Amino acid sequence: MFRMTASPLTPALQRLFNRPDIQQVSSENLDGFIARGDCILFFTGDAVRYPEIDDVAVIIPELMAAFNNRFKVGAINPDTERATAKRFQVGIRPSLVFLREGATLGVLPRVRDWAVYLDEIDALYNAAPQPVPELN
Repeated sequence: MFRMTASPLTPALQRLFNRPDIQQVSSENLDGFIARGDCILFFTGDAVRYPEIDDVAVIIPELMAAFNNRFKVGAINPDTERATAKRFQVGIRPSLVFLREGATLGVLPRVRDWAVYLDEIDALYNAAPQPVPELN
């Protein structure tokens, strides 16, 4: 369960964050979360300012199913996401950052058409990963 103070959760975000297969990720557990396997980091930001966040929150479980749970999903706590966003060069909300074994595969900002998601995610997981910059 997410505990945040900066902005209230919309119903779509609340449903996503209440799922047992979605992990809250903060600066304290980020490196451990991304170290093993394929994963996605979901950068939300303020749902009032970025209404597409709800669309992505609804799409994420569908993506997990479409890719046979190939990746784990970590939702970045909006209260602490600014430093993490810099680390992964995320400037747009919402964004999905795809990683393998701690290395960045790519970033998909904003909401996309379903077929575009499928094609781009497939391409990302078939690309060579790039090292993740250290947080200073």
